[in-house]
Amino acid sequence: MIDSHCHLEMKDFDADRSAIFENMEKFGITHAISIGSLAENERLEKTIQIVNEHGNIYTTLGVHPKSNYKSLSDIKNLFEINFSNLKEKVVAIGEIGLDYFEDGEKTIDKKKQEELFRFQIELALANKLPIAIHIRDAYDEAYEILKSYHNSDYLFYGGVIHCFSGKNIEEADKFLDLGYFISIAGKITYRKNQHLRDIAKVLPDEKILIETDSPFLAPQKYRGKRNEPSYVRFIAETIANEKNIELEKFKELTVQNTVNLFSLSGVDNFYPAVAYKIRDSIYVNLTNKCTNQCIFCPKYQNGTNNFNVKGYNLELKHEPSEAEVLSSIFHYYNFKEVVFCGLGEPTLRLNVLEKVAAELKDKGIYVRLDTDGLANAVYGRNVAKELGEYIDSISISLNAADSDYYNAICRPMLKKNDGLNISPFNSILEFIDESKKYINDVAVSAVGLKDLNIEKVKKIAEEKMVKFKFRKYNDVG
Repeated sequence: MIDSHCHLEMKDFDADRSAIFENMEKFGITHAISIGSLAENERLEKTIQIVNEHGNIYTTLGVHPKSNYKSLSDIKNLFEINFSNLKEKVVAIGEIGLDYFEDGEKTIDKKKQEELFRFQIELALANKLPIAIHIRDAYDEAYEILKSYHNSDYLFYGGVIHCFSGKNIEEADKFLDLGYFISIAGKITYRKNQHLRDIAKVLPDEKILIETDSPFLAPQKYRGKRNEPSYVRFIAETIANEKNIELEKFKELTVQNTVNLFSLSGVDNFYPAVAYKIRDSIYVNLTNKCTNQCIFCPKYQNGTNNFNVKGYNLELKHEPSEAEVLSSIFHYYNFKEVVFCGLGEPTLRLNVLEKVAAELKDKGIYVRLDTDGLANAVYGRNVAKELGEYIDSISISLNAADSDYYNAICRPMLKKNDGLNISPFNSILEFIDESKKYINDVAVSAVGLKDLNIEKVKKIAEEKMVKFKFRKYNDVG
């Protein structure tokens, strides 16, 4: 298990911090993310010491909405210094957000909190980091701020609503629709919080994280006492019971979710960006390499590479092996199909694709491939025939009704290779014909660009007697 949010630097742990780590090992908590604060007098030095001394502890950098700080420029300077020194261990900006809870100590300065929140969101975006979000008594306001960045030119690198305490699933759904994960803490174990258990029961499995927020919010068994990372097991048990999921499977699932969101390396047998779940499908990201440089691909928009799909960062740290792919797929337990897709052309790793697909077929799992249809041209042989042994369904990205338009928007690199004198567009048409011979379910697709004559593309599909799929522009996944 991973405790996705705790505060190990706090004085509450000073007397027996070594015992805390012993308890983590004893109860199977392999890693934790200990929040690092850039605010005044909040023990950042202690966080850095812990992270440097323990290979299994990661951290974040940020300022809580109720913390004291000198200036926004001071926050930025502190972040840049510490991020450069701890690059592999800083996995997010956080915790940041809004806290409008009136505790009687001082007046809530909502304007200042929003300014701080927006500043740190933009700091995260500039550094391609996800965000860990604290919200109390401000769910509507926080949602509107986060939504505003999704309707702009800013890129998104994922995030989590930490210690979710909304009133109903509709409140969670708003953030899920923006691509955020939902993290559940010890409050779900409290007797009066049946509404949180009801919410957890219907949360998408692939979007759940678990946390302790220790030393705060100890679970029911230890309520009123100090919390610690080893108690994350009680949150896992509660949610697994509500969802009627085998506990060990649920633990695996939350580890994979945490690895995916924070792009964690070093968690044995769990690999970031390799397999991710959307609705009832597991998508497999074999490579970030492409045969084309399509103008509508998120990787080539806004002057920078954006590898985010539905809150998942699909920028691979390395190209996964067959074993890594299979391991990543089977951390999920309820799905209808496996789709080779991702943010790269899967057939460029044909050997791994075929081995994994064969293993899946042996297990009776439905296998789909989304491809640019250029595999035969790349390998100089009939790859479609090979794929027919393992692939149940194939979707081929046509995106044009003629060669000139295809070359203009998909910018194929095949034609630039020495010794090749081919038409990529015609190669795709031939690949469609070959796929029909060996694969039961064949479709061609096109992205809805403004100047594309969709009807002409649909006519090609009709003439070839295959299905047609329309894909919305800028709606990946």
